[in-house]
Amino acid sequence: MLRLSPDHIRLPLLSYSAIGIITLGLTNSCKENKPAIVLEPEATEIVIPMDRNNLAQTTGTSSFLHNQADSKVHWQPWSKNVFKVASGENKTVFAFIGDGTDSHSLSILKKINDSPATCAALNSSHINVLVDANQHQDLAFLAASLNVNTGTSVNSPQLVWFSHEGIPVSWTSINNNNELNIHELISRMSNTVTHLWQDDPSYVLSNSRTDFIRRLEAIKPEVVEEDDPIAPIRAVRQAGSMFDPTSNTIDNLIGLFPARYTALMTLSAYHPDISDIKRKNYSDIAKSTAENIILAGLIDPLDGGSFSGIQQATSALPVFAKTLPAQTSTAQALYRLYQLTKDSQYLTAADAILDYTEKNLALPDGGYAMGIIYADHDIVDNPCIWTLEEIEAALTEEETKLCVQAFEISGLGNIPLIDDRNRSYFRKNTLTWKLSMSELATLTGIPQESLKEKLESITKKLAKLRTEKSATRVEEKLTTTDSMAALASAYVSAYRASGNQARLEKAKGILTFIQKNCIDGSGTLQRSRYNGQLLDSQAHGIDYVKVSRAALDLYEVSQDSTWLEWAAKIHQQMNSRLSDAEFSSLSETDGSTYPHPFKIRQFITIKPLNNECTWGIAYSNAKRLENNLGGTDYAKQAHNIRLHLLSMTDRAPLASIDFLTADAQLNLKTVYLKAPASAELLNAALPHACQIVHVTADGSYPGLKDDASKLTSGGAVVKQGDKTLGTAASAQDLDKLLR
Repeated sequence: MLRLSPDHIRLPLLSYSAIGIITLGLTNSCKENKPAIVLEPEATEIVIPMDRNNLAQTTGTSSFLHNQADSKVHWQPWSKNVFKVASGENKTVFAFIGDGTDSHSLSILKKINDSPATCAALNSSHINVLVDANQHQDLAFLAASLNVNTGTSVNSPQLVWFSHEGIPVSWTSINNNNELNIHELISRMSNTVTHLWQDDPSYVLSNSRTDFIRRLEAIKPEVVEEDDPIAPIRAVRQAGSMFDPTSNTIDNLIGLFPARYTALMTLSAYHPDISDIKRKNYSDIAKSTAENIILAGLIDPLDGGSFSGIQQATSALPVFAKTLPAQTSTAQALYRLYQLTKDSQYLTAADAILDYTEKNLALPDGGYAMGIIYADHDIVDNPCIWTLEEIEAALTEEETKLCVQAFEISGLGNIPLIDDRNRSYFRKNTLTWKLSMSELATLTGIPQESLKEKLESITKKLAKLRTEKSATRVEEKLTTTDSMAALASAYVSAYRASGNQARLEKAKGILTFIQKNCIDGSGTLQRSRYNGQLLDSQAHGIDYVKVSRAALDLYEVSQDSTWLEWAAKIHQQMNSRLSDAEFSSLSETDGSTYPHPFKIRQFITIKPLNNECTWGIAYSNAKRLENNLGGTDYAKQAHNIRLHLLSMTDRAPLASIDFLTADAQLNLKTVYLKAPASAELLNAALPHACQIVHVTADGSYPGLKDDASKLTSGGAVVKQGDKTLGTAASAQDLDKLLR
């Protein structure tokens, strides 16, 4: 792997501290003197000239790609054919990896488009590929992994220069600091790669190939020799210590959705093997992060949706985009917190997020858009930023006073220095709730019902004004299978928290849509849809695990065994395509779309990327399938994946957040209901944070063990781990056992 920095050429050593950060593997490893890889022609090949921008000619695309169809850069969509052309023209391939829900990516593309010199340089030196990270999450993970391993910060967008063999030669990501010099950055790296390639392409091919394979093959997830049930508890304790109650911030969050942290703390508060003091601590952390970061920061008071993250240190300056993953993650975390606390503010906020999702992200074909950008990356003309004068002009004097109190609006601005060190936001304000309804009622002396009406009037006026002054509203209408499956799971959580039957029907409708519209003629799950059509894009590992998880969630609450059968079918399809024979490793794709067959293993979360961990969710699914169906393969896979994931929980708890969350959920109380379960008992179990297993006469339930004889018709057995907590024949008895 020949890593070319903007300033000099060097051959970097990969730090073994990065073992806890990424793993990638390569099949068909090459020896030092192995000749260049021969790219076999595909069965059906359409030759497209690449001396022009071809994004408008492609069907497998997205809003992100379509919006660059008029760019002067000769952009191509990602395909193996690009590398065949590069080989024939003896060129390298330049890949820009960004997405349509990231304003920074769009800002950088605009800067490139506005520079004829940069466009000309890219066109003359490389075959240029525009990669949508929402479609090709695997490639975004690959680029982020390379940046982590060479000590480069991970940001979006990411730039990678490939040889025509498909081996990365050089890479970087663009942060706010080097954005102003984007033309110089690209020029330096592009010139270095091009000159070295022109001088001695065989040297670049040989060194990039052998070094890339050798170093990345050496970095694989370690395997612990024995299971350590206490390791996740230690890691959660370490994660809990990252919350600062004084500043209400989470250390080292770096791009991760705060809701994922809140969900981890919420579920960990139920763990049977922690002290009551630690249980209260986790509960308090979950409530503090939800109230001070989510409700008083990321929730948009003008429409109820959740912004996609934090730009700097606090939620006073959010990322002004609302993505589908942000909505589902935040809503589900709030529903779970409501189950823990029964505090209605969490239920109300979560319901508002799902209502926002239906109003703004639902598509006519039944799918859901990936998200909306509400403001340019640049500060100027940001419709989500307000001056006191704007608010005074839009509202009455009484409304202005109330607005100033609710949102702490100031003539000098309300964005703290820690988020705005160069004072770019001087005299600017964001609208985030600074006081709860009860606190505001106490401060103003206005009854809460009257206060609610006044605030609704204020937010409606400001929402209308924001729409009128909005210079930018960019929608990404791509639909991905994993994001829809996550939404289905969020609706199941909504049903469990509220008992609202309409939420359950919505979950069923989304999974039914996936069954009918996200599977090709051969029965294979696909990753994405666009403009009402299924794209030729085989599902990634993350698609399989989220669909299987959602089907399992739906089975628990509905007793409909067809969802359990489908969950098992999707899991098995994933294993047949992406797992090794020992069920101990999962690749994100089968490598068929790569010019060189990478094996990208997404077993960890790279925080700035905010990716979800396929391995952590697969582990949970395998355990749940084992609990419902029995079978040694499920048990073997769960055990093998767990031994890999345990190797890094102590070193990188937030990077292991999906595994830790899954482990906490698997340690919840489990209710075994004799199928068909009585509506009384099922309805008693649903509002509680518990797992539900429907026991049939011909099933195998390894978790039940000797308690099977205690399970009578119309009854329930409650267990937590190997401990039997009791039996229940009535809703009242079951409710007591689950409290």
